[in-house]
This record gives sequence, C-alpha cells and structure tokens, in this order.
Amino acid sequence: MNRGWLKYVIAALLGAACICAILFGKGYFGLETTQERLRLLSDAFLIPGLLLLLAGCFVWIMRQGTFSGMGYTVRKIWNSLHSQSYQENHKESYAEYRERKSAKKTPFLFLILVGGLYLLPAVALTVAYTFV
Repeated sequence: MNRGWLKYVIAALLGAACICAILFGKGYFGLETTQERLRLLSDAFLIPGLLLLLAGCFVWIMRQGTFSGMGYTVRKIWNSLHSQSYQENHKESYAEYRERKSAKKTPFLFLILVGGLYLLPAVALTVAYTFV
C-alpha cells in the first residue's frame, strides 16, 4: 500500500493546527469588525504557508549540496575529537561524503505544495481585507 499521501496530510494538519493556534491566541471570536477578522485570517494563513514553503525550499537547497562543505567540516572536527581507532574507522574523503549525501533523496515537494496551498487563501483574504 502506497502511503505517499500521508506526508501531505501531516503537513496540512500541522498548518491547520498553526492556524487554529493563531486564531485562538489572537482572540478571533472577540473581534467586532469584518476588517479585523479578515486581517487576522490572512495572517493566520500566511504564517504556516510561509513556514512550510520556506522549509521546503530549504530542504531543496540542502538536497542540491549547498551546505555539503560545512557538513563535511563539522564531521571532520567531530572525528578529530575522538580516539585514533574511531578516526581510522570513519575516514572519508569529501568526494565520498558528497556521493553518500547525494544518494539520500529527501522529499521536499509536499512542503512546497502544502505551503503554497496555504498561501492562496492568505492572498485572497489580504485582497478582501484591502477592499472592505
């Protein structure tokens, strides 16, 4: 059974929980004017949308190998703090490190798609807010 859709559902539920937390935290039901409610709804959809979208972009950037050099350097420093036998067992060149890291394909598209879907109502609510 393919459970590829599960990550989409989990990301959407995390976004929905963030929206509910913002709405209840800011007192949505206590607001009196429609303009205030539209502003708060727009903010509530914007925050999880941007967080998910930027997390997906960050994972994509990491997947391209942008931070490989820093990761390799930290790993070498960590290995130098251990015993000589540990260092011999964990000896790896930068080319081997990049090859090993590029073999792992971390999914990121679900974060970008769900974040984009949360941004659509945020934009629509912002437009509605400006015209009310």
